Amino acid sequence: MNPRAARSLLALAAAALAAAPALANGRFPAAQQVVLGPGARSDVIALRTTFGALVSRDGGASFHWYCEDLLYFPFVPGVAFDPPFEVSSRGEVVLGFEDGAHALTDGCAVTDLASVSHREITDLAATPDGATLYAAESTTGSRSYILRADAALVFQRMGAGVDRLRLVTVEVAASRPLRVYASGFDDSPSRTPRVVRSDDGGATLVGITPTESLGDAAYVAGVDPTDPDVLYLRTVEGFGSTLLRSADGGAHLAVVARTADPMTAFALSDDGATVWYGSGDGGLYRSTDRGLHFTQLGMIPALGLRFHAGSLWLVTDWLRQPWALGRSADGGDHFEPVLRFEDVAGPPVCASASEATAICNDRWPAFRSTIATPARPDAGAARDATTDAPTVDAPPAADAGLPDAGRADAGVAVVTVHDDCGCHAGAARGGGWWLALAALVGLRRRRVSIATGLQ
Repeated sequence: MNPRAARSLLALAAAALAAAPALANGRFPAAQQVVLGPGARSDVIALRTTFGALVSRDGGASFHWYCEDLLYFPFVPGVAFDPPFEVSSRGEVVLGFEDGAHALTDGCAVTDLASVSHREITDLAATPDGATLYAAESTTGSRSYILRADAALVFQRMGAGVDRLRLVTVEVAASRPLRVYASGFDDSPSRTPRVVRSDDGGATLVGITPTESLGDAAYVAGVDPTDPDVLYLRTVEGFGSTLLRSADGGAHLAVVARTADPMTAFALSDDGATVWYGSGDGGLYRSTDRGLHFTQLGMIPALGLRFHAGSLWLVTDWLRQPWALGRSADGGDHFEPVLRFEDVAGPPVCASASEATAICNDRWPAFRSTIATPARPDAGAARDATTDAPTVDAPPAADAGLPDAGRADAGVAVVTVHDDCGCHAGAARGGGWWLALAALVGLRRRRVSIATGLQ
């Protein structure tokens, strides 16, 4: 994109944003990341959004809104902060932020994890059973550490840490829980991207990969669940992203995919054989040969991905799709809706309201109007000679095991993503302007969201 086009895009996006409903934090409502648990179960589903979190504790039958004041109480981070999320083995939703980490249980009480109070937690990672959590503790001007916690969520610093390295992502190898990868950048004006590896649970961090191959920024996308030496990195290059793959623990990297806009989604199957990635305007891609070659599945916006318990979960653009969270049982060929913003049940009902929950309750009536049903492009009509909206299949038999209350509508058709869903950004579509603005702004933020499989 040339500078003139970029300036025009910014101007259009700013004009659209001025006319759109805004939140108290000034950000447009959007979903970003989904995590599930505990362990292989899917009882707890936590969807990170630009307006807090939407959490289900009944497998998706209902979702409640956890406003930012409740998530962070009594400290509320800056406007553009996106917290890392994970689900523990006990079902707590753990989130990190600039003043430590919190655990949410029933939604009415937030537990401050004293072991990391007043430290900046930039990322979280969990073993598949959720029993071991890793965290990246990194504050500008201070040493950075990898932290590890057991099921009791008591974090401990591993080793002496590293100096002059600002950590932004951390991942653990499922098949070797002491193998940890992390990425960040030099805590200096150069901000040179760096990737490190540990084979002792984060106590010793060794630099890997040549920095000249890491673009403008590098993020650990994922580690093959069955082979700890197969590593995926997402790098930022200008307005786009590059997906890199290593088969030798990061010593050598090969380019396996590129996107013209920010790559916001990545996921790995439990056996590592299937790999997905996607972006807001580039759509969804899949590899069935362990990440060596990819095929486009369709143009459905992919803002976040997570493979969990045999299902692929997709976070998408609620303005260009009639839902924000969907689930696929066939590897991404078809998706059924799980959550529409307009179906959120509001804040959790608490027997004893706290100051934070009272704030959420007070804000809910006004906030609800910002996520009411918008005027969407026709994303659900069958294809004909005059439209490029998606084709749809008949409703899944027996609702595919998803409770009626957890779907946008008990009769909503399953979207087939192989056809162009009519989701391209642009004035004619009316739904992609905010993604364009987010892409431009995101390049300059301290942390670029790399939802779901990237968490």
